[in-house]
Amino acid sequence: MISIVHSAKMAVESLKSSKMRSALTALGIIIGIAAVVATFTFGSSFGTYMESQISSSGSNYITITATQENIFHDQQIEIVADTPGVASATPLLSKSGTLEFMGESRNYTISGTTESYKEAAALPIYEGNFITDKDVYTAVIGKSIAQDAFKNEISSRSTIELIVFNERTREYVTKKFKISGIIGEDDTALVGRSSGSNTIIIPVNTLKEMSGRDDYQSIYVVTESEDNISDVSDDIEDRLARSVGVSDRDLRNTSEYDSAGGFGGGSSKIPFRIFNQAEMLEQVGSITDTLELFLIGIGSISLVVGSIGIMNIMLVTVTERTKEIGTLKALGYSSRDVLSLFMVESVIISVLGGAAGVALGLAVAYVGADYLGFPAVIPMSTVVLGILVSAVIGVFAGVYPANKAAKMDPVEALRKD
Repeated sequence: MISIVHSAKMAVESLKSSKMRSALTALGIIIGIAAVVATFTFGSSFGTYMESQISSSGSNYITITATQENIFHDQQIEIVADTPGVASATPLLSKSGTLEFMGESRNYTISGTTESYKEAAALPIYEGNFITDKDVYTAVIGKSIAQDAFKNEISSRSTIELIVFNERTREYVTKKFKISGIIGEDDTALVGRSSGSNTIIIPVNTLKEMSGRDDYQSIYVVTESEDNISDVSDDIEDRLARSVGVSDRDLRNTSEYDSAGGFGGGSSKIPFRIFNQAEMLEQVGSITDTLELFLIGIGSISLVVGSIGIMNIMLVTVTERTKEIGTLKALGYSSRDVLSLFMVESVIISVLGGAAGVALGLAVAYVGADYLGFPAVIPMSTVVLGILVSAVIGVFAGVYPANKAAKMDPVEALRKD
C-alpha cells in the first residue's frame, strides 16, 4: 500500500495541472468557512466588548425603567434609596428640547438628574465639573455637542439656551444655562444609560419646572456590594410594586414568571422593569448566540453547496482520468491505493479552501470590528474548527468519487478512449 505522503504528492501534482478548476472547486468551501469563522469571531468580539462595557465600572448597578407615565415620583426614589443594600438611588427625567448657541440651534434629548448620576452612569468628565445638587441653571454636555455640532466650540465657561415644551402650560420655556462640564467621548456608560458624547444633563428639578412634569422615567441604583445584587433587586421590586399599587397576587405571579426565566417587571401588571448587570450580560449573551446561530446556518448552506461542488468535480476528474487509473492498477496499485489517492486529493482541495476561508473570515471580522469601534477577539478554537470542518467535508465529498475510481476494472479503464 502506498504511503499518505506519496498520495499527497500525486494529489498536489494533479491539482497543479488544473489550477483554475481546483480554485473554483474550493470556492464554495472558502465562502462557507469564511462565513462561519467571521460569525464566530465577530460574535466573540462583540460579546467581549459588551461584557467589558457593562462590567467596566463594576457589577453593583441596577437600572429601573418605568413602562408607563406617572409611575416614579419622589416617594419611589426614597423607597429605593431606603432599601437595605442600596448605596444611592438616582432619578432620571428626559425630554426632547432645543439647544441654542450663538444664533444656531440643534435638537437633542435633555436629561434631568442629580449629582449622584455621574457615578451611577459612570460618566467621565473631559472638562470642568459635573452638576451638583445645589445647581439650578447649570448644564453639562457631551464632547460631540461641544466640539462638533456648532460652528463655534462650546467650552465649560460658555452660556447656552435650552428650550423645552411645558406640558402643563402648553408653552415653550426658554432658560439660559452655564456649562459646568464636558462629558468625554471615551465613556464607559452602561447599557441603557447615557451614551455620553451626545448628552445634555441639567438638574432634575429645573427640568421638571421647565417641562411641567413631576415624575421620572428611570432610577439608577448603586448597591453597596455586588455579591447580593439579585437579592437587592428582588427587594426593590417588591417595595416599588407595592408603592405603585401592585397587589400581592400580581407580584406572586410575576415572581413565578421570573423563576421561569423572565426578568423583573415581566408581568404587564407591574409598570416597570428592573435590570442588573448580571441580567444585562445574560441578555447580551443571548442576543449574540442567536445572531451567531442564524449566520452560521447561512454559512452552513454554503458549506453544503461547496461539498457538493467538490463531489461533482471529483466525479468529473475520475471520468477524465480513467486511463490513468487503469495504468496505475496495471502497475500494481491496489484498489485501496487508488481510493487513497482520490480521497487525499479531495481532502487537500477542501483543506486549502478551508484555510483560505479562515483567513478571509478573520479579515472580514477584523474589518467589521474595527469599523464598529471595538477590538477584534480571535479565538484559536475558531481557526482550528474551520480547518477541521473543511477536512471532514473533504472526506465526505471524496468518498463516492474515490470509491468509484477504486472499483474500476483496469482492463476496461485502459480501453477507454
